[in-house]
Amino acid sequence: MKVLFVCPFFPWPLNSGGKIRTYNLIRTLGRTVEIHLRAITEPGTSREGIEQLAGTCASIKLFDRVRPGRVMRWSRPKLERWFYSPALRQALAQDLRDSYFDVVHLDELLLARTLPSVPGVPVVQHHHKLDTVLYDDLSGHKGLHRHFDLWKLHRLESESARRYAWHVVCGENDAKILGSRYSGLKFGVVPSGIDPDYFKPREPAAPRTSRRLLYLGTLSYGPNIDAVRRFVSNGLPKLRERHPDLELDLVGAGATREILDLHGHGGVNVIGGVPDVRPYLEGATMMVVPLRIGGGTRLKIVEALSMGCPVVSSAIGAEGLDLVDGEHLRMTSTEEELEQAVLHLLDNPVEARAMAERGQQRAREAFTWEILSQHLLAFWQRVHDESEIPQSQVMT
Repeated sequence: MKVLFVCPFFPWPLNSGGKIRTYNLIRTLGRTVEIHLRAITEPGTSREGIEQLAGTCASIKLFDRVRPGRVMRWSRPKLERWFYSPALRQALAQDLRDSYFDVVHLDELLLARTLPSVPGVPVVQHHHKLDTVLYDDLSGHKGLHRHFDLWKLHRLESESARRYAWHVVCGENDAKILGSRYSGLKFGVVPSGIDPDYFKPREPAAPRTSRRLLYLGTLSYGPNIDAVRRFVSNGLPKLRERHPDLELDLVGAGATREILDLHGHGGVNVIGGVPDVRPYLEGATMMVVPLRIGGGTRLKIVEALSMGCPVVSSAIGAEGLDLVDGEHLRMTSTEEELEQAVLHLLDNPVEARAMAERGQQRAREAFTWEILSQHLLAFWQRVHDESEIPQSQVMT
């Protein structure tokens, strides 16, 4: 199979869930599929990253993003404008004129209008998250500018649904949302996963501390900022009433000023970006995921489980993962339930350890990149075998 894989970023360095997901899918699928990667570069894209994928991809071409003109700045959503590259569009036109591809894979919604005419070539639209849902939750429904940009983002999503019948999402809930908005779409569900050889505890396992919570995630990402601020303001003080020595480590790149200002107050330690998260997953009493806003790949939960780290999450935080509350982790519906779950596991370490062991087994059975990449490959094959490109998908 020959796949034209179009990405709005080069998946290196591995400093975000989206890059980790894309890199590992390409790396794993490239062993059996002829992948031609076309990506938009960011400032500082390193040769190291290109070398990491050079042996996996049949070809790699990178393109600079540029500032769009006035008309596009008015008519297109901010997300789409940020990754604008006319050179990429021209190169894709050349690719499709010169070569045959079994499938074109668009790795984000913002690429929906990037392709030129593609008669006879089936297109897969990949959603790392539902951008409209995420933006709606983060906007707070405040300000005319935000409303206008959200309206434009919904128009982009609608255009994608009109042009492309085949969509890959991270979880069943995302498929249900898109399916309820647009009829006739066909979905492949591919969660995010782990490298089991990398995310495994040392032997003998290092002892876990008894009073150290961990929050892991990019600390400039809106949903993470919201979760941390809310938990530090409401949840953590209540937990420290019972356990005054309880501390919370915030680990992740890009900490904003409001996150940095939390350091040293009320048991909060802002660690920031680290080259290796495994020591923190090994040493934490448990990982907390008090997300209130959906979106993203949920990589950190699977990584934590694979390391044998107990996890307490909101239902939204663990959305899209086929995990069972109380069996593999604790999933809670309210802030109060999350706090009670944390307290219960703090007071019952044997139960926490047994749950973590079951979660570890589940992660290694169902969420390795080897397994998940086969889900995507099967979907690509189905797309290729079943596609009859309607006229509405032929773009100008």
